[in-house]
Amino acid sequence: MIRRDFFKLSILTAASLTSVKAVSNAKTNSKSTKTKIAICGGGFAGLSCAKQLKTLNPNLDVTVIEKRVNFSSCPFSNAWLGEVRNISYEDLNYDYNSAIEKYKYNFINATISDIDKDKKIITTEQGTIEYEYLIMAVGIDYNYKKLFRRDIKKAKECEVKAPPGLKPGSEHLKLKRMIKNFKGGNFVISIPSQAYKCPPAPYERACMIATYFKKNKIDGKVIIIDPRVKPAAKPERFTQTFNEIHKDIIEYKSNTKFKDVDFDKKEIYIESFNKKTLVFEKITLPFEEASIIPPNTANKLIKKAGLETYVNGWAKLRQPTFRSISHEDVYIIGDSQGEYPYPKSAQMANSCAYLVAEELVNRIKGEGYKYKTYLPGNVCYSMVSENKAVSISHLYKFTDKVHVTSITSDIDTFTADAAEGWYFGLIEDILGIES
Repeated sequence: MIRRDFFKLSILTAASLTSVKAVSNAKTNSKSTKTKIAICGGGFAGLSCAKQLKTLNPNLDVTVIEKRVNFSSCPFSNAWLGEVRNISYEDLNYDYNSAIEKYKYNFINATISDIDKDKKIITTEQGTIEYEYLIMAVGIDYNYKKLFRRDIKKAKECEVKAPPGLKPGSEHLKLKRMIKNFKGGNFVISIPSQAYKCPPAPYERACMIATYFKKNKIDGKVIIIDPRVKPAAKPERFTQTFNEIHKDIIEYKSNTKFKDVDFDKKEIYIESFNKKTLVFEKITLPFEEASIIPPNTANKLIKKAGLETYVNGWAKLRQPTFRSISHEDVYIIGDSQGEYPYPKSAQMANSCAYLVAEELVNRIKGEGYKYKTYLPGNVCYSMVSENKAVSISHLYKFTDKVHVTSITSDIDTFTADAAEGWYFGLIEDILGIES
């Protein structure tokens, strides 16, 4: 089965989504411009939405605004870190030009400084963009204040020396150097208690680092600090992996809270629940390298645009839609939303983006859209060893609220093949790359 076939199979597993051929437009840079639909963010959610809008209506004026000069992927970055399946850096990084040329939407490479939702104007260093409809696909930010309060210096030091690795690009490059140069000792991964981007990512990363250590005969341990009783995603399968495949390398510390870190002393301070004494004990954990993931929150552009959020920082939506509760013509897709129990994953971003595109095209035509009938779906793959992976599929139903059912696969080589096929199929689809 070729790569694209796996992607199509994953989409069918996740949800029934429209797929037809698209036409294309040109790259745009202008001091001031107008567009029918502005999409802030050129990640999986933004590109999927732009592609689908132009697929459904080639005549729509769609403009993507993105600050990065190239597309960089988080999915499959852990496989690259662990050096499995011959994944290269080029497999994670692509130019935007193929997608622009194939799907013919406008593209402005610029940093957004302000959004006026009432006047419907986006401000960038290259000029302003006036829009009729706005789609926010801006992703996450890190909330280091939750970890270090007002210690800004410690927060910056932590971000540089112990990168979370949930944003693509430089964080992954730093992690790669940390792993390649590792000589031995403890490699610590700390997970936040609140919702964060891609729930299985830190557990998969632990498995990939352990795989690298094993393959290169490095005398190291990967220690996972998790405030939960069990892993946040695929708990049975990851627990099985920790206890069987990587039992000599991975140490999973459940019910354990990150408290602080001292980079000079190379010590992490934690509180771990003792099942015998039934109290939390303070422990000093020595480390050589660490990836400390702070609590996540919606990208700061959400608040800058005056869009309402929950206390935890995630955007409020007008159920059952993806429209912001703050403005009828603003949609929020991808990792920033906090309304529905949808995992912050690439497949979910793609799935929700397709639904929003269909709803918006119908809306422009003056037609309705049944959000309670057409719900997104999700499939998420995690590599756990050199040639094995596990997946989970989520299906959703809307009654009084969104309800979810899930199916987890076995840990096997077929799922690893499916993971690779899904990833490259999705990349080819949204970036217009022919394999």
